[in-house]
Parts: sequence; C-alpha cells; structure tokens
Amino acid sequence: YKKMKAPITFDEPSHTYTHNETGEKYTSVTTLLGKYKKPFDSDATSLRVAQREGVSQECVLEMWEKEKNRACDRGTEIHKLLEDYITIGEEADDWGWLFKTYDKCAQWSVDKYKKVLCEQLVWSEEFKISGLADLFYIHSDNTFTIGDFKTNKRYRFSSMYKDWMLEPLDHLPVCEHSTYGMQLSIYAYLYEQMTGMKCRQLVIYYLNKDRFVAHHPNYMKAEVKELFKHFYYNR
Repeated sequence: YKKMKAPITFDEPSHTYTHNETGEKYTSVTTLLGKYKKPFDSDATSLRVAQREGVSQECVLEMWEKEKNRACDRGTEIHKLLEDYITIGEEADDWGWLFKTYDKCAQWSVDKYKKVLCEQLVWSEEFKISGLADLFYIHSDNTFTIGDFKTNKRYRFSSMYKDWMLEPLDHLPVCEHSTYGMQLSIYAYLYEQMTGMKCRQLVIYYLNKDRFVAHHPNYMKAEVKELFKHFYYNR
C-alpha cells in the first residue's frame, strides 16, 4: 500500500492548507467544526472567573494563554515522539512509558493490520476542505481504522453547560467526545472518497495523565454528508 501524493501542501507554522496548482486556501477540518459551535465568549467568562477568584481579568486571560501554549507544546512533542516511534521505531530517551502505553492500548483497540500511516493528509477538491490525520491502520480486507492522539486536560462525554452544536449538528453536545468523533468521521469520509476503501472503526487515544485510554466514537457518516452540504451552500 502506497501513501498517496497530495495536491495539497500543509504549512505547519500558519496551520494552512493550500492547493498546489490553484493556490487556493482550503478550510481545515478544525476550522470547519469551529463554525458549528457558538463562539466562546472569553471576555465575559474571564471577567466572571476574575471576580470569583478575586484577581484581575488581565491575570486570568494571561494565565489561560500560558496554559494553552504549554498544553499545545506538550501535545506537539508527544505527537512527534509517537510518529517517530510508529514510523521508524525510534524510541526517545525517558519516554519509554509513552511507547509502552501506546502499544498496550493499540493492541486491544485495533484489529490486525498490515500497515500504519502517520500524519496523512486528507482532502476534498469538491468542498475545498483538508486535514491531517494522526493514524490510518490499513487492514488486509481493504478497510481501515482511523486513530488520533489527544493530550488535553479533559475528555468529556456531555456538555457541562448544556451547549449543543449548531445545525445540522444540533443533536450533538459540545464536548470532546462529539467534537473528536466528528473530526475523525470527517477524516474517515474524506479518506473513503480518496481511496475507495471503507472505514472499519474510529479510535481516540486519550492520554489520561500517563496512560492511554481508548475511546471509540461512532462513525458519523450521515452527519458528515449533511455538514458538507450545509457548508457548501452557506459559504
């Protein structure tokens, strides 16, 4: 099985996807999903937190920014370490626990596969959407399992504030399980369209402190089709 040559280039610093021939910027899967959630009101929320904690609003915003950057840097480092481990078997010093917990979790979460692809670009020239998937496990029966690493602080299955995504995803609560499930479903759908293969399952490896826990959201193919249609007609 060969990795496909992409007509899209991903630029990591700006996190943008550009079509090589037309120069057109494609919408990232993360940006697309963000359009179907109510915007986070950082001003009102930070003010409420500041009043509750007895500190200035600037202090709260600065703390949030530092925490976001720290989490982002850690997530990027862990992704890179796992990519090197899976693709070329490179084990960085002091990270043995990470590779061990991945191996154990993958062993129980994914059926036998013949190849694994890391950091695979997926795209749709029709809808001008693109993304970068962490893992594709290719099975011998022309199916695949799609996997993703998540290292954020929480993994929730419902919304604390009873928030719902926007139409046509308004039956999904705003939480990590729904958001990541949709993200992987979009990747899976794009990859099916690109390759003619069928998605077998989705797996999210959530790093809970120092141990991976596998979550298996449903493949929401019908939702992806509705989302693409809505996005296309409302651009």
